[in-house]
Amino acid sequence: MAEGTLPPGGAVRSVAYPDSAAEFPPHLQAGAMRRRFWGVFNCLCAGAFGALAAASAKLAFGSEVNMGVCILGIIVMATTNSLMWTFFSRGLSFSMSSAVASVTVTFSNILSSAFLGFVLYGEYQEVLWWGGVFLILCGLTLIHRKLPPTGKALPHKQQ
Repeated sequence: MAEGTLPPGGAVRSVAYPDSAAEFPPHLQAGAMRRRFWGVFNCLCAGAFGALAAASAKLAFGSEVNMGVCILGIIVMATTNSLMWTFFSRGLSFSMSSAVASVTVTFSNILSSAFLGFVLYGEYQEVLWWGGVFLILCGLTLIHRKLPPTGKALPHKQQ
């Protein structure tokens, strides 16, 4: 079969889709760690602002709150919620995957909520809750690490 012709039926040749993932060119690899850092940083900030928005909403709509505190809580909630979405969208643009960004924001939000709950309301979390946080942290380490190359590609079967 000639180099530029397609197989019968217009099927795509298997050479077009190798088994190994494509690597970034060297000029893009230099800034990859910087992009990864800013992606994680923005996602961590988004989670913290999300927890702050939830805490301010809880304070604003508490049972024993006067009108001034309620209005201030709504303003803080709207502001921190806007900041959360801003940082999350920036984190998505810096991240290589939306799954990495989403899990990082979730982890940051859970830890920030636990910290704010302890500081503002004196809440303590159960051991099972911390076990869930540990499992999320394990998942984060798995998706943030770079997988080693698999080595030599397997030869294709001849048909």
